[in-house]
Amino acid sequence: MLRCGRPVLAVLLAVVLAGCGDDEPLDGPDEPSASASSPASTAPASSSEPSSSGDEPFSAEEADFAAVERLLDRRAAAVLDGDRAAFLATVDRGNPALRREQRVLFENLRRLPVASLRYAVSRDGYRPDEVAGDDPVLRPRVAEHLALRGVWRRPVGNQLAMTFVRRDGTWRVGAEVLDETFEPQERPWFGVPLDVAVDGSVVALTDRDGPLPASEVLDGVRTELASLGELLDERGGRLLVDATSNGLPHGVREGSGDDAAAVSFDVYATDDLADSYTARAGAAIKLNPDLVDAIVEDRYTMRHELTHFLLATDTSAPYWATEGIAEYAAYHPNRLADFRFDEGVLAELDERPVGLTPAGRWGEEAAGDYLLAEATVEHLVDTYGLDRFRRMLRVFERRGGRGVLYGEGIVDEVLRDVYGEGERSVARAAYARLGLD
Repeated sequence: MLRCGRPVLAVLLAVVLAGCGDDEPLDGPDEPSASASSPASTAPASSSEPSSSGDEPFSAEEADFAAVERLLDRRAAAVLDGDRAAFLATVDRGNPALRREQRVLFENLRRLPVASLRYAVSRDGYRPDEVAGDDPVLRPRVAEHLALRGVWRRPVGNQLAMTFVRRDGTWRVGAEVLDETFEPQERPWFGVPLDVAVDGSVVALTDRDGPLPASEVLDGVRTELASLGELLDERGGRLLVDATSNGLPHGVREGSGDDAAAVSFDVYATDDLADSYTARAGAAIKLNPDLVDAIVEDRYTMRHELTHFLLATDTSAPYWATEGIAEYAAYHPNRLADFRFDEGVLAELDERPVGLTPAGRWGEEAAGDYLLAEATVEHLVDTYGLDRFRRMLRVFERRGGRGVLYGEGIVDEVLRDVYGEGERSVARAAYARLGLD
């Protein structure tokens, strides 16, 4: 059968260059800065600068920040108690569109297995988003800390873009928007209505009006987790599968410029205001909502991302190792010899100097990179076994603890230590599996 490269449903041969989420930052979100595309919402403003929706300047005091803090405490309690009226009481009564959006947010949160929810509020802020009327407005830095029962070991921190308005002496939510400046880690409950399916430690989310129900996505995930668990001798852990159109695209929306069918990544607990990560909380897979029905049907993309999840690969090992094992597992039990490949991809590989793709060049010719990575792993696993391959990953991980990323500068050394053959020998074997001598 014909294969043209990585299983991305023929959308493209390139993928997110982050290697399916393996190089998540070790620190937290960037410090907020002004954005030409949304200056009104992101330009920092001190609490003493003008920040009202009318002509008169408003200077926020401690009492105002404390009142917003109490408002958000009531909001979190309303979610946990299932009290929609109390939740909507925290929202500007004069903004019907906002109230509809916030009602959807409340219902989405109630569908999820929320274990805990709290908010943190700074004593400084940003220029507020537009709110109707002349009442005082305030946009402090707000962080949401939400834990999903059985799915995330710790609450995941996200910075929010919330503006508050004081009507008749009472602070309420006056605006909430998705602000790309803050790059939320994963917050699919903000946006359109969700369909939710839960099976123990795995939660699947889809758009309620999307092409597939969440239960069908969950069934597909569970089927592939069981199959991969047998192959890799790993049992599934805690996972959120997000196939919604909510949140930032994570490089998986058509037309985004770096389309891909899916991407896997870790999510983190943070400090109080979500300025920096403190500990890993769990894992998530984002499926392209435009392609979710095809992803579930074709299996390969799902298996690729689930392999990353099961092996919990990090930034210490080379891309050819982490992406190669994901490709190997995605197509198992088939071997490269079972497929025909695009002649253009093979020709491009044949023109390269024989070697494994270094991190700095990964993705420049994505189709060839993934194919060569799969051939490399197929050689190592078929020849030496999966346990030896795991040992290699552990060696890279130990070296990574000393500041080595993606195996840079130590690939030949590690291969010789683990397998007794160097990089060039391994690369020649991989090329041979592709019919390139």
